[in-house]
Amino acid sequence: MKEILKATVLMAVIIAVQMVLSHVFTYHAAEVFSKVCVMALFYYYVFKAAKVHGKAAAAK
Repeated sequence: MKEILKATVLMAVIIAVQMVLSHVFTYHAAEVFSKVCVMALFYYYVFKAAKVHGKAAAAK
């Protein structure tokens, strides 16, 4: 549950930064930032889940 809350807060921060970047720079720069951050967050949790699953399988 803690990880879900952490991911939700990170998504809210990404959206807030995207809104600021779209006003300071262009919408395209903000969109690129947002896509890169969301993909990095996605892969972080995928690799983290794979690591936990691998440890559980090795323990059997």
